Amino acid sequence: MDTTLQDTLVPVIANVLNHITNKNKEIPHSSEKLKAFHSTKLPPIGIHEYLLRIVKYAYCSPECFVFSLIYLDRLITRNKNCHITRFNIHRLIITSMLLAAKGRDDTYYSNAYYSAIGGIGNSEVNRLEVTFLVLVDFNLFVSPETYNQYKAYLVQHSASIGSTAVARQSSSMEEDAADEDTRVSMQ
Repeated sequence: MDTTLQDTLVPVIANVLNHITNKNKEIPHSSEKLKAFHSTKLPPIGIHEYLLRIVKYAYCSPECFVFSLIYLDRLITRNKNCHITRFNIHRLIITSMLLAAKGRDDTYYSNAYYSAIGGIGNSEVNRLEVTFLVLVDFNLFVSPETYNQYKAYLVQHSASIGSTAVARQSSSMEEDAADEDTRVSMQ
């Protein structure tokens, strides 16, 4: 397992997403637009553990986790009355990670493989991918400035929750991102 991801990004992103889902826990259903992502019962695995599962099996670059967060934010921002809840977060995560890997990494696994990681059927992953793309107007472009803004937010958030690991890794990730401008910007 990639210790950089396990020790740096995953705890901070899990904390951010847990905060959002806890804030929205009184919302039974997000909206009709997110109905495809809604589970009838709470998944037995927590957000942190789910992200660690993705780290272990998907072999995504660390940048994919930041891209995934950007995509989730973009989806919610563009679709009023859509909320990330405990009932839709897992499907939203696996879908946004799949899209991030396809858009960001040179090599990535198939939808069938991601469905196995996510614990859902391949046909469902295919539907979720299309639904997600429609909800973000097929806009998966992430500029280097946007990427750096979100990464800086995660570093700042890690400091506020007492995790300095992200801050220590920030400079090395920044160097990697600068070396791969065309990949970060998804051109």
